[in-house]
Amino acid sequence: MNSVLTIIGISVAVILIGVAIFYNTGARKRPMQNADRHREQLKLEWDTLKVRPTALVDEEHVGHLKDALDQSYLEKINDAFRQENYDWSQSKINTQFRGMFRFFLLASIFRSKELFDKDVHRLWEVMRRFDEEYQDFCFRFFDGEITEDASERGERHAEERERFEVKYLMLFQLGERTPQIWGEFFQYGDGKDFVEFISKHDLDHIKQEYMAENIAPAAERTFENLYHHIKWGMEADAEELRTHQSETEGAGEDKDVDVSILYFLSIRGEATEEEEEELGRFTGKGSGYHATNESFGKLQKI
Repeated sequence: MNSVLTIIGISVAVILIGVAIFYNTGARKRPMQNADRHREQLKLEWDTLKVRPTALVDEEHVGHLKDALDQSYLEKINDAFRQENYDWSQSKINTQFRGMFRFFLLASIFRSKELFDKDVHRLWEVMRRFDEEYQDFCFRFFDGEITEDASERGERHAEERERFEVKYLMLFQLGERTPQIWGEFFQYGDGKDFVEFISKHDLDHIKQEYMAENIAPAAERTFENLYHHIKWGMEADAEELRTHQSETEGAGEDKDVDVSILYFLSIRGEATEEEEEELGRFTGKGSGYHATNESFGKLQKI
């Protein structure tokens, strides 16, 4: 009798230990990982993959990026990333995808190619695992092999983070999710000195300072559009700026807005309290999202 009770006691103990391990490892929380399921969820969230540039970005330039990113390749990247980050929603991953696509556009336009977000960098690392598809993308969009200069990781000058933010808010619509990727804007400065430098020099000088080498014609047109927009934004009357129709896409949490006019008014000291609040809403003012000037990688063309 005692031996039977001992066996039962040992069995119960083993079961309890197994249950404890199951709970403590988080296995019960891990959803079933399935490539078909990931593919379907990616399609359902397809709108959140859109780059949503401002009117400054040349349409042909955006078109080149879309053409270079094969859908089946995106599905492979998404599945691989979700296998490793099973607790991430598809919406959250797509937010990182959009950040990465925008990073590629910036890297094709400007000489400085620092990446200021570790999660976008993780996604870029997964993307590079598919060597054949990645090389095909690089040659189709960048017209050459693209890799990472790991020696450039680390803290950058505050001015580099400022310039990144100015370029980003000029060329892309911002949403309430934007600070979730890049952190709160303007923690390292408002970028006014950078904008004033551009507005006070001629286009050729600014190209020599900031434009990427061997740039594609469409990307160069985007650079020129940015230059002229900054010149206008710093010289036009405040009321003329306010008559400019800002672009808006999406709705609710996925709403994105062109905030460049609000930004010009703000750094010129001519924004109303309501306009400052609206700018802060999309740049993360007071959101608590940490912004870093640490570069997690630098894109380089071989």
